[in-house]
Amino acid sequence: MLHRRRAPLFAGLAALSVACVLSGGPVWAQASGGSALPSTAPTANTAADAFAVSGVKVDINAANANTARDQAIREAQAKAWSELYRRLVPGGGNPPRMSENDIARLVQGFEIDEEKVSATRYVGSITVRFRPNAVRDAIGGTGSAQYVEPPAKPFVVLPLTVTDGRTLLWEDRTPWRAAWEERPATSSLVPLVVPDGELTDAQAIGTEEAVAGNADALARIAQRYNAGGVIVARTDLPASGPDAARGLTVDVTRYGLDGSRDTQTVNVKADAADRPADVLNRAVTAVGAQLDESWRRSNVTATGPEQTTLVRVPLSAVSDWVETRKRLTGIGAVTRSDLVSMSRAEALVNLTHRGAPDQLAQALGKRDLGLTRAAPSIVPADVGAPLPVRSAEWQLTLLPHGGGAVAAPANPGAVPLSPSSPMGAAPASTGVGGGGVGGALGAPPRNLGTLPARTAP
Repeated sequence: MLHRRRAPLFAGLAALSVACVLSGGPVWAQASGGSALPSTAPTANTAADAFAVSGVKVDINAANANTARDQAIREAQAKAWSELYRRLVPGGGNPPRMSENDIARLVQGFEIDEEKVSATRYVGSITVRFRPNAVRDAIGGTGSAQYVEPPAKPFVVLPLTVTDGRTLLWEDRTPWRAAWEERPATSSLVPLVVPDGELTDAQAIGTEEAVAGNADALARIAQRYNAGGVIVARTDLPASGPDAARGLTVDVTRYGLDGSRDTQTVNVKADAADRPADVLNRAVTAVGAQLDESWRRSNVTATGPEQTTLVRVPLSAVSDWVETRKRLTGIGAVTRSDLVSMSRAEALVNLTHRGAPDQLAQALGKRDLGLTRAAPSIVPADVGAPLPVRSAEWQLTLLPHGGGAVAAPANPGAVPLSPSSPMGAAPASTGVGGGGVGGALGAPPRNLGTLPARTAP
């Protein structure tokens, strides 16, 4: 029987007492549920956490069971950190050496997936969860200039099966859908979740809507699972199962809620000795790996400590502000965005980010936002807002869709701004509540609150 238990970092070593110690050395016992910690066994469709590493195997001999368990947890944390580093750093490789204490400071908690304990030996499988911001800082401190920012939310997977000319999604539980439903919640860069297939799922998005990539339907199913986008995985599958001579081809389309779309094809070879389920399971694994690699190529961002840059956003209409806020959401390089003030002509926004402004400009350009140097814009000191007089030396503008790939600062050779520079010295959040913009346009500049954008955990 599989037992999964969750423990915070510092409480874990003390709380996880020996569940079952047997006097006979060669005899083993599964850990019982004697701990007060609750069972947290996930369902088959639970999305993995990109900052968690699961299935870390440990096998430790020591003087007694308690010592063996403690050593196993420390070893699991070190192994998990190495795997996470390879997942998040372009080019991978092993991370520079870190002490056990330094690695422990990165850990948010761990879960015992499975364990066997004897008087002097501990064998187990452990999931280690890391603190995202601590990991970002640590990777920057290891000398790596870049890392891959995982998605802030999981993606919903819709397994479409074409059989005898019919396209099936909810109508029948096809072998392709079953393979996705049985996919364990493994470690991955792009967290995936498979819908339960209930009536509310079918009402959110129909088969034809999934085939056509209907934006409204995709948004509905994503909202149902609090997801950041949808993956449509379509394959032609004979009623008898995969053809061993041809293997399996999966057309994979990733839809972002911002209207982005990425399509690719995954081919899986089949051996004559394969069972149909073997090919389907390998196809599910291959699609997940391809999605990770595609995300990795497109979401490399700078490392290093956070800094804040004040930018001016020209406004010709309310829709400009709405569209700017929409495009800012989900940019990995931007860990926070806060509205400082707004007038009819412009908004002033604090962007909290990692890396220099020229690196920020490259990340913004991928979302069709241009960041260029601009003439200073003064925040009036007599409007009653608790802000000093400051100037924005950078301007953020909307670019035509598809035109942001080459966006860069007007002066790419400028000296990067440091976190201690005047324009970066403001606190990350200067809002005093609200966040709405009603009545702001046409009024004198004032503090309007916090811009609702993604905040890294």
